Amino acid sequence: MCLDNRVGYECLSHLVHGQDRIEVCGVVVHPHQTALYLNEITETCKAAGIPMFEFTQAKAHFEEIIAPLAPEYLACFYFDYVLDDRFLSLPSVDTINVHPGYLPYNKGFFYYVWSVLDGTPAGVSVHRMNALADAGDLYAQSLVTVTPEDTGDTLYAKHEDAAVALFKATLPSILDGTYRNHPQKNIGTRHKLGEMKDLLQLDPDEKIRVRDLLDRLRVCTVQGKSGCVVDLDGGTYQVELKLKAVPKGFIPRPPGKSE
Repeated sequence: MCLDNRVGYECLSHLVHGQDRIEVCGVVVHPHQTALYLNEITETCKAAGIPMFEFTQAKAHFEEIIAPLAPEYLACFYFDYVLDDRFLSLPSVDTINVHPGYLPYNKGFFYYVWSVLDGTPAGVSVHRMNALADAGDLYAQSLVTVTPEDTGDTLYAKHEDAAVALFKATLPSILDGTYRNHPQKNIGTRHKLGEMKDLLQLDPDEKIRVRDLLDRLRVCTVQGKSGCVVDLDGGTYQVELKLKAVPKGFIPRPPGKSE
């Protein structure tokens, strides 16, 4: 398994402790500087006697420490690194990736942001891995419901929840070999990391529809932590936005002394 984040941790825990318990012969994680949920993953591996390696170590010493594991499946969960042919050809049965996007849409980074801004389906996918990132045949997919009240952090959490649930639902068919795969229906969409950097910087003189501005602000918002940035009158300001539902017919009142 190659994994990171809450999704990686919860899927590992399900494999180790769930009713379908299967043998996990090894785990590869992000370098400790960038790894998320590393303590939880480490403790789970220690308790279950599973060898764990950082990705840099796994790449550099592949023949000594990874190849002898001889897994039937290679499964990836929220793993940010591209695996070379040595990894992809290692499993005797198949490769599996849990991707937080409704493929073929929103390949690459910040899938939950672009599903809103591009108007593409939001969701998660389980698919086969090949040499092209996020391009393999699909095994299963699940849509994520997006509401106007969602912000970047709530959308991220929804995708995490959906990814774990989809893997658990798909696992039985993987174990008994009844799962089916089919090609992605078109080229879809892909976004690079640098596009998010541009999105976070607001131009105070830009002309933009209110709807588009609201969507941009809310999907870039992680409450209390981050949001879009704008330069105004010599200062730099961070903008966070969360929409609040009100009853139909609600009449807004201006601030100030009430009558």
